[in-house]
Amino acid sequence: MAKITQLYKTPEVAEDMKTYKEKLFRHRAGIGVKGLAGLVVVVVLVFGMWSWSQYKTYTTYEVLSSNQRTDTLNTQYAEYNGKILKYSRDGISCVNLQNEAVWSQTYNMQMPIVDVCENSVVVADMQGNEAYVFNENGLRTQITTLLPIQQVSISSQGVTAMLLTDSSVSWICLYDADGEKLTEARCKLSETGQPLSISISSDGIKVAVSYFQIQSGSSTSCIVFYNFGSVGGNFVDKIVASKIYENTVIPRIEYMGDSICAAVSDQGVIFYEGKEIPEETAMTEVTEEIQSVFFGANKVGLVLEGTGEGEENTRYEVRLYDASGAMVWNKGTNLAYSQIKMSGKDMILFNENECEIYNEKGVLRYTGSFDGSIADIYKGSGLRNYIFVFSDRTEEVKLK
Repeated sequence: MAKITQLYKTPEVAEDMKTYKEKLFRHRAGIGVKGLAGLVVVVVLVFGMWSWSQYKTYTTYEVLSSNQRTDTLNTQYAEYNGKILKYSRDGISCVNLQNEAVWSQTYNMQMPIVDVCENSVVVADMQGNEAYVFNENGLRTQITTLLPIQQVSISSQGVTAMLLTDSSVSWICLYDADGEKLTEARCKLSETGQPLSISISSDGIKVAVSYFQIQSGSSTSCIVFYNFGSVGGNFVDKIVASKIYENTVIPRIEYMGDSICAAVSDQGVIFYEGKEIPEETAMTEVTEEIQSVFFGANKVGLVLEGTGEGEENTRYEVRLYDASGAMVWNKGTNLAYSQIKMSGKDMILFNENECEIYNEKGVLRYTGSFDGSIADIYKGSGLRNYIFVFSDRTEEVKLK
């Protein structure tokens, strides 16, 4: 009988395959662990670089682009949806960063004042009788008043509130985006006092007014809220809320959106909130003299005289509050600024030759000087990008 030779040992092959699969699994698992570890390292490095960049103070910058300008000496500037508004006694124009005109309008005004809300812009002649309303496409309407214009405030839809004043009576007038008068409210100075400040909500329905009176030798302020919508029709003179503050002067009131309003007094900031009927929600008190006031997206900033909390030998203290009245941060500075503003989430203070820029956390992002006379500064589109408006040119720069 022929002898049969066993060519394969099945049990051994199965054992070898099992071992092979285990090694393959460990190999793939090792690659996965290494890959995951590498990814973690990359994420940590990126986060670390981002954090370092967020808290780094820059003192130099590189110019990404520069465009020459030939503006008149009395030209003023305002930020407008990533573009620049240039206005003077002779006219107003909207230009892009290349100084190319998007739209323009000529006029003759002695003292032009401007207000911006999202896509809407109004320019009016203070103590005059003319106002022009614009949107992103240019001129929307022209408004002519019988009484001198004291203040203007515009909503996002182009509804414009005007404070008109003569010797004994003031009027709060609302005009739609086409220039048609919607409604008006009469303010007799002997009863309400002198109106100091006016602001319309972004939805174009509510108007806040600060009045000032002197009674029995003491100063008294009254904040009045008008509702020109359906709710206001149920109230006398459309006044849905009011409050008197004795021994107080409130020279500035500002709506920050549809429902949040802030009034700045000589003693601090008062906050109100309400979609239809505003109510006082918070009050912050200050003992130092207020030098300047500025507003941002749901933020109110004050510049106080003297040494700031936690700072030594500073000329000013800058405080930033949120809409709830909580202080977000405060910083001391010695910069002899001529302008202070919010641009995006950044706070910028500058004079003709120097500037300081702080981010939303209160970190000093940039401090430095310029070779030319600077007229305005805006936050650019990049993390470290800014727009510098000089007297003769516009530069887009990147901090480095």
